[in-house]
Amino acid sequence: MADTLTSIASKEVAAAKPEKKVSGRRIIFASAFGNALEFFDFGVYNFFVVYIGVLFFPPTSDPNIGLLLAFATFGVSFFMRPLGGILIGAYADRFGRKPAMVLTILLMSLGTLMIGIAPTYASAGYWGTITLVLARLIQGVAAGGEVGASMSMLVESAPANRRGFYSSWALATQGLATTFGGLVALSLSAYLPIITGSPDVMSEWGWRVPFFIGVALAPIGCWLRLSLENDMSHPKPAKNQVVVVRESAVKLLGQHIRVINIGILLTIGSTVATYISLYYYGTYAAKYLKMDQNYAYAAMLLAGILTFVGGLLVGVLSDHVGRKKLVVISRMVILLLAYPSFWLLVNYPEPAVLLSVVFVMVCFTTLGAVPVMLVISELLPKRIRALGFALVYSVGVAIFGGFAQFFATQSIVWLDSLTAPAWYLGGATLFSMLALPFFKDPKRLEE
Repeated sequence: MADTLTSIASKEVAAAKPEKKVSGRRIIFASAFGNALEFFDFGVYNFFVVYIGVLFFPPTSDPNIGLLLAFATFGVSFFMRPLGGILIGAYADRFGRKPAMVLTILLMSLGTLMIGIAPTYASAGYWGTITLVLARLIQGVAAGGEVGASMSMLVESAPANRRGFYSSWALATQGLATTFGGLVALSLSAYLPIITGSPDVMSEWGWRVPFFIGVALAPIGCWLRLSLENDMSHPKPAKNQVVVVRESAVKLLGQHIRVINIGILLTIGSTVATYISLYYYGTYAAKYLKMDQNYAYAAMLLAGILTFVGGLLVGVLSDHVGRKKLVVISRMVILLLAYPSFWLLVNYPEPAVLLSVVFVMVCFTTLGAVPVMLVISELLPKRIRALGFALVYSVGVAIFGGFAQFFATQSIVWLDSLTAPAWYLGGATLFSMLALPFFKDPKRLEE
């Protein structure tokens, strides 16, 4: 009996010992590099969507069809995000954030490699189209799982008064990925035709290069994440406990259905504004306003820099003034500027106007997007944080954000107006504002 009590006491003392803490910088760097790499792989598609629309779909006399199909293929990957969020989010909550974050890099790299080597419609017919779509579906699963696992690790590793700054890296690194993608696109477009002596090199094979760069960087991301300590919050359940754990997670999600609904509404506004401001303005200017493609790349590059720098600044600001105030200001300004932004571009189709519009819209988009991601994480308990956040974010993106560029382009056809995309941006922003009266700034993390 005495031996048993001694054994129990020893286990309790061992359990009470403080766990070895991994430095905040190391966690941020491992999460940020992997997140940036994944969103580079996922988002570089946008930089070359004009080429993809021509190369992977049947030729047509309507110039809008290829672009619409390319945007639809980009959007279809978002339907897989909820599945990725559920599967990988549940995996992260059960086995830890680290293995889930490594898994997402491997899946994203597989999809990226498939795009890089995919045959075109001219050489393989619909097999090329199928390969492209399948690759985007795999990337959608990876992206859906990435946001929950990496965001949860950042939030849970942060001191209480710096959660805004830590969590801001989740969006800031998406901006970093866009910046890197813009630099690569601009460099290839400027120098590859000169080096090869072929003016058509970008449409022939140059557009594939960034996808191979993403695959080549994947081992670094995996190594950084494997170097982290795992963050198991509870012991691995026995086989006969698996069903109970899953039922428990579903039950907990049901108990937080109000938070989930609020989070989805907020996410819709953030993601539509993000995809329009970061990517669509540039593509829109090149396709419909006949600006040089390099100005479109420059606009995306500017958007990426602003999202990276602005995201970190907004994270710090949210630690001092709270989250909700920033979300309200962001939504109001975007709603007011949605139509003027497109009107200015249509009536003054100059590079300076494009860059000015992107500057203003990205700044206010970032002002609201960073605190939204943190609010969702703070309102969910740790046991289902990765799953809950991934589910909320993925559903919100899948409903409106992923198809933002498709619907924006389609609205031009429906309304026969070049300012039509403004109504989609404004409508999504207004719809997301329905959530604002129903939440307050979280005071602490629920555990």
